[in-house]
Amino acid sequence: MKTTFSENIKALRKQKGFTQEQLAEAMGVTAGAIYKWEQNLSTPDIGLIMELASFFGVSVDSLVGYQMCPSDKERILKAIKGIKLEKNYEGCWDDVESWLQRYPNDFDIVYHSGVLYNLAGIEARNDRYFSRSVELMQHACDLIDQNKDPEISETSIGREIGISYLSLGKTYEGLEQLKNHNPCGIHNDIIGQELATIPGRRMEAWPYLSDALIHCTTRLYRIVIGFINLFFEKQDYRSSIEMLNWMIAYLNGLRSDKGSSYLDKDVTFLLALCGAVYQRVGDPESAKECLRKARRTALAFDAAPNYTNQNIRFCEEYEPRAAYDNIGSTAMDTIVNVLQEGIDGPDDPVLKLWEEVCHEA
Repeated sequence: MKTTFSENIKALRKQKGFTQEQLAEAMGVTAGAIYKWEQNLSTPDIGLIMELASFFGVSVDSLVGYQMCPSDKERILKAIKGIKLEKNYEGCWDDVESWLQRYPNDFDIVYHSGVLYNLAGIEARNDRYFSRSVELMQHACDLIDQNKDPEISETSIGREIGISYLSLGKTYEGLEQLKNHNPCGIHNDIIGQELATIPGRRMEAWPYLSDALIHCTTRLYRIVIGFINLFFEKQDYRSSIEMLNWMIAYLNGLRSDKGSSYLDKDVTFLLALCGAVYQRVGDPESAKECLRKARRTALAFDAAPNYTNQNIRFCEEYEPRAAYDNIGSTAMDTIVNVLQEGIDGPDDPVLKLWEEVCHEA
């Protein structure tokens, strides 16, 4: 065990703008006592340590600079993660509460115990587990400065608390928690889904669900492009074609009869890429058909370009937003850019096919 009480109390005193004499007066001790604490010549009793922690607004562990034995902490965290992985909740809670009692202010143990209670609540539909999860997650927020995991933040913890509240039937508290921890609309799917189940409030869900659908589609599009690059690296062209056709069908399913949208330009991009893959596997006829579809889609979009979400199915009543891209100033330019750049560089054979398709018109 290691403590740094003397350094911490000196730093906290200065941070608060107090002299040793002022702190001594506030604590009801002599200035000499404060001097000895800061010089590590003596240590106050536990009662005074608790008063000092309360005065500075920090935990006792933080004040004394307590650090548990790494092997002990690793053992506990491994045990908690093992329970989660195996869903072995039966008879584990005495151990979990024992660990929390021993280390009540360690972020990792508090947070992962909170996650464990939340998962158990979902599995067992147990309100007591959800309530305990909320308590632990709220405490984890107080300890967030200890966190070193970039995938955990106040936002992600807020999501866990919000979901627990919703599971407890505390709809208002859950929605407020999610709305207050919703950067870039990352919780709009949950907020929209929940609002859509409440009689009299269902239409409030529309902007949340529409925004979630648009963001989900954008992320999915990027994921697909990433996979295509991976498939090319493996020379797995069949998977490339299957994924491209799947994404094209998905985007076409969001087309509105009212007119074009920026999704048509994305479809043009994917069709051109699909044509290049067919050419790569020695199927020029399928490649040409993809390029013909790309050309028809591009011409229709360029005749009446629309870079808003107004003509995307299910999102028509949502507030207009503009989309931006760097794939070409027009949809026709997009096709040429895709074929010239390709996945592995310029693709002369498919460019020749493109010329033939254009001459067919």
